[in-house]
Amino acid sequence: MGILKKRWIYIINGFIVFLFMGCGLAWSVFMIPVEEAFGWTRDQTSLAFTANILCFSVGSILTGILSKRFSFSTLLKISAIMMGLGFFGAGFISAPWHLYLTYGIIVGTGIGLGYNCVLSACPLWLPERAATATGILLMGYALSTAVFGPLLNSLIDSIGIISTFKTLAIVCGGGIFLGSFLLKIPSIEEMNQLPQVDRHEGKQEYNVVTSKMIRKPIFWVYYLVTVLLGGLGLVIINHCSPILTEGLAVSAAFSALVISIASISNGVGRVLWGLVYDKFGVIKTLFLIGACFTIASVGLFLSYSLNIVFIFIISDCLLMFSYAGNAVTCPSVIRTLFGHRTFSLNYSVLATDAVFTSMFPSIAGVIQLATGNYHIPLLLLIVIGVVAILTICILTKLYKKEYV
Repeated sequence: MGILKKRWIYIINGFIVFLFMGCGLAWSVFMIPVEEAFGWTRDQTSLAFTANILCFSVGSILTGILSKRFSFSTLLKISAIMMGLGFFGAGFISAPWHLYLTYGIIVGTGIGLGYNCVLSACPLWLPERAATATGILLMGYALSTAVFGPLLNSLIDSIGIISTFKTLAIVCGGGIFLGSFLLKIPSIEEMNQLPQVDRHEGKQEYNVVTSKMIRKPIFWVYYLVTVLLGGLGLVIINHCSPILTEGLAVSAAFSALVISIASISNGVGRVLWGLVYDKFGVIKTLFLIGACFTIASVGLFLSYSLNIVFIFIISDCLLMFSYAGNAVTCPSVIRTLFGHRTFSLNYSVLATDAVFTSMFPSIAGVIQLATGNYHIPLLLLIVIGVVAILTICILTKLYKKEYV
């Protein structure tokens, strides 16, 4: 089999690995069953998701550091073991801190570790369309909720939340562990057989080491963009189900269906945004993403205030489509601005934005608990979207100064 065909095996394998790994995003499905089973409050359960996202950045940083000594295949095996242990441990919880330790810390760290491994290795097989390759990979991560969401909802109804966690340990941990055997980066010989790309075109510097990257203003401005857009998306991922069931009075089954539809929008969007990025580049793509986020936030607020479920579904799909764009552009922008050889550690620094984005769902949960509804959290999403667009304007000036 020629290298141009064989490389798709590695891309598809990465897609499948992300399909299993994305179960960590299904917290919106777990939240209410956990609350009902143990009598915990919304701010307590939201903190578990916050810990998961926070530890995601820890895992990503570990990949950047450990990849100098271990292969991405080995690190992905460790990721699989951690996810399996974390979900299995969640099957024995009896106090909130048990959930924070298992789902929050262990699963979150495992996801971050594996996420960086796949994004560091697989796009190198498609150098001429790296953003598109990233989009294909991340589509698996996003579609995970669409694929597993209804199944998880059925499992929870039939065997309970505790047994569902244990089942996930076997399915997700085993699937990722098997996929680790096909994760590799191209050798020098294989790289020479792939389409060649002039990676220096239009750039003053390339393969910027991390110590230099963190001294560049353009990195920190972009960091702020990812915090704003990422946090905005996580609020809806975390709270979509309770907004629908408690605020718009729909059934849990219908809520799961809406989440699945939005996840499909998220998944398809990752490929489409990859194509957009490869065609239009950094600035135009970011402006489009920011505009879509803001429009979606307005729609969510209006639909909730007017109690119109149809508008909420459309707005939720648009927001998840926008979230897909932010997810795809994060690794793509880091590759574009600072190079692919230094990508793993550079990207792990960007992944620390989870320290801040992870706070957004918890803040929304605290506000909801204090006010009894989601009006203020949804209104704040509009403000965040506008601020993100203004920040992208600043990024544009810095980009033109350094790279054009």
